[in-house]
Amino acid sequence: MGDWVYYPTLMKLKDIAERVKIAEEIYQTKTLSEMVQQEIKRKRGKEIKDYLLKQEQRFFNSLIVAVHEGDPNWHEITRLKSNNQLDSEDIPEDVVAGIGILSLNGEEELFTLDGQHRLMGIKEAVAEAPHLGEDELSIIFIAHRTDLDGMERTRNLFTTLNKNAVRVSKGETIALDEDNTMAITVRRLVSENSMFMENRILNNATDNIPKSNQTCLTTIGNLYDLLSVLFTKVYVISKKKTFNNRKDELTKVRQPDHILDEHYQNACDYFKRLTDSFLPLQEFVNTSDNSTVVKKYRHPEGGSVLFRPIGLQILTEIIAELVEKYPLSKCFKMISKLPTDLTQMPYNGVIWHPTQKKILTKDKTLVKNLLLYMLNHFSRDVDKLRDDYAKAIGIEIEEVELPKKVL
Repeated sequence: MGDWVYYPTLMKLKDIAERVKIAEEIYQTKTLSEMVQQEIKRKRGKEIKDYLLKQEQRFFNSLIVAVHEGDPNWHEITRLKSNNQLDSEDIPEDVVAGIGILSLNGEEELFTLDGQHRLMGIKEAVAEAPHLGEDELSIIFIAHRTDLDGMERTRNLFTTLNKNAVRVSKGETIALDEDNTMAITVRRLVSENSMFMENRILNNATDNIPKSNQTCLTTIGNLYDLLSVLFTKVYVISKKKTFNNRKDELTKVRQPDHILDEHYQNACDYFKRLTDSFLPLQEFVNTSDNSTVVKKYRHPEGGSVLFRPIGLQILTEIIAELVEKYPLSKCFKMISKLPTDLTQMPYNGVIWHPTQKKILTKDKTLVKNLLLYMLNHFSRDVDKLRDDYAKAIGIEIEEVELPKKVL
């Protein structure tokens, strides 16, 4: 392709772990080489090791490996036999010429140009579980030269391959990921739970609901974010101690079916409790004409914070804080006392712009803290809270009054 000649082939993981190095050969100083290795080790090596150790349906795309030194030789297979399905005379010559064996004598230097994190994960996984070494992985070999032009050429390919890699989008994760517990649960909720089926949820990976939409409670992207909070902070099944470790477990390795079922039931429990706590949500769930309810609670003059993705996110994060101290049933009883009208304190002027008639997102944390204050559960600096509130609504701190406590 272009001016690169390449050879797709197969290697066992044990041979990859033993023979292939990180892309250090293309750097002329030890400092740069070590920096590359540190960056790679710091990022995803452990995640990929865990994936290989725990995922029976493990699969990777190809590593791209540069070769120099040694004595690589390509041996074409010049003759193919016909069978009942295929006549060898019908196979184009260029196809036959592309089939063969690449032999290495063992003195070659092999290093990755694309797949550094996978390589680190392979090395660590095979060291911990040698039986994985029998798995085979596709490798794309290219030739590397050690003169200045050759090193520059290979460095350019290395950076091109890595800087142009595109991360999987949130929408693709929600739609396709079979390891991510939140994605799996979102898909099940929109298929089985009447609160989110059909036109009751917007197929959008962001929190944006167009003004023209008059049927949806929220978006699929917002639902995914709510589940991320619920599964890591509220309904915690994992034994992992930290939030980040719990999130990695939920996103990197597919959980057993009974655990996935438990997560789904927990999600249903949360939204049932949330619905029971607020009359507007009860109206939405219990009506067959959801557009009438949505128009009532989401309109140009504001409406209910419950019908805005940011509002559901704030309330879920509040539950996540309250549950550290109170039983879940009490948490919902507490939040049911909170105001929900966007034109009321603490929303008006903070996340709701009263003249531009639109949602503001930058002070979401401030609203959460004000609501926690109203619930008598704000343990941080009240003077700073008052100062932040004054700045948000554009008045002097001496004039500001915090919202009245509801508990």
